Amino acid sequence: MSKVSILLAVHNCAEFLSAAIQSVLKQTYSNWELIIVENGSSDSTLQIARDYSKQDMRILCFQLPEKGKCAAYNLAFANCTGDFICYFAGDDLLVENSLEQRVEYTRNHPFNFSTCLIETISENPKYDGVLFPKQKKTMNFSGGALFFLRSLGERIFPIPVNLPNEDTWTMLHLKAFGLGRPVTQVLYRYRIHLLNSYGYDLSFQEKRRRFIERMNAYRLFKAKYPNLSDHSFIDYINAYIQALNMFELGFNLKILLLPHLPIRQRLVFIYFSSPLLYFLRNRFFRKLSGFFG
Repeated sequence: MSKVSILLAVHNCAEFLSAAIQSVLKQTYSNWELIIVENGSSDSTLQIARDYSKQDMRILCFQLPEKGKCAAYNLAFANCTGDFICYFAGDDLLVENSLEQRVEYTRNHPFNFSTCLIETISENPKYDGVLFPKQKKTMNFSGGALFFLRSLGERIFPIPVNLPNEDTWTMLHLKAFGLGRPVTQVLYRYRIHLLNSYGYDLSFQEKRRRFIERMNAYRLFKAKYPNLSDHSFIDYINAYIQALNMFELGFNLKILLLPHLPIRQRLVFIYFSSPLLYFLRNRFFRKLSGFFG
């Protein structure tokens, strides 16, 4: 059996961590390791992780003194030994056959990564039970949906530690160097609550600032790979960076006219450009999510 390394970066997640780890322990696929890296928590997260690591030798626990999601994922990858890699969060859940299905879909040549459907869980009815993506055969590049061979992981890591998240950086590498297939099943449950790192119900200005921080991954990716051979992908990267430059200056409908930029990406820029559009995006979260991010 191929070994799966589950990378878990966790910060102040004591309320949900036991349920997350239990969902790993219940997997129908048994050859896994859970690499937990606690970073800068002020609650009992570290103690919970250590207690579980004493109960099951497949669970390894590490610690970073300061908060840093990508630094934590980098440390997790540096200490993992699996043939396949996936991300996990301490407030989320794996469906019981998640690893089994993802290994099956990803092990067949020529595919070296897969994505799965995600369903949200939340105490807020507005955010509960939303499917990502709504078009089930569409690739889903949210962090928890990604599952890839170690050979791709060697390209992805280390993730720049100044990035606030792992999924945009990983997505760019998978698109540039991978060949993937979508698993048309819900295999990951994403919990939405007040302390999500993505940030829900934030002010327009704060959400806009965080979006720019996340999308800086495109600039860092271009700097790392200035001479990619895939010209269509280069055109896409350049168009995205051009849109990001325009976006930072304020509302700009010219983004809608940029060539080489998919319509979905253009619309995301637009609704993050205007307080009114951002309000409408949040107001109709259930209808729009899964279509436009």
